Amino acid sequence: MKKILITKEQYNRLFETGSNSAAMDLDIYVQPVNYNTDNGNSSVEDSIEDSIDKLKELNSLFKGGKKTKSSTKNNFFKILDKVNQVYDETKTSS
Repeated sequence: MKKILITKEQYNRLFETGSNSAAMDLDIYVQPVNYNTDNGNSSVEDSIEDSIDKLKELNSLFKGGKKTKSSTKNNFFKILDKVNQVYDETKTSS
């Protein structure tokens, strides 16, 4: 049998009326409420997580002695500039 916690006020209301309808009404109030917290940015959040994972892996490769071409290094700096731009735009927007 499922255990349900109710307040004293709910308990009194349930037994004052003495009817099944009060129990059904009470059931409405003790059910968990699920609020939608989606802000429409889930795809952006997924992209950020994917980028972080890949950057961590690249960082480990470079710390382990992986060499890279100058053109690739320049691409990293360009990407950083773009990330900084998006960061600033996001932080300052309403």
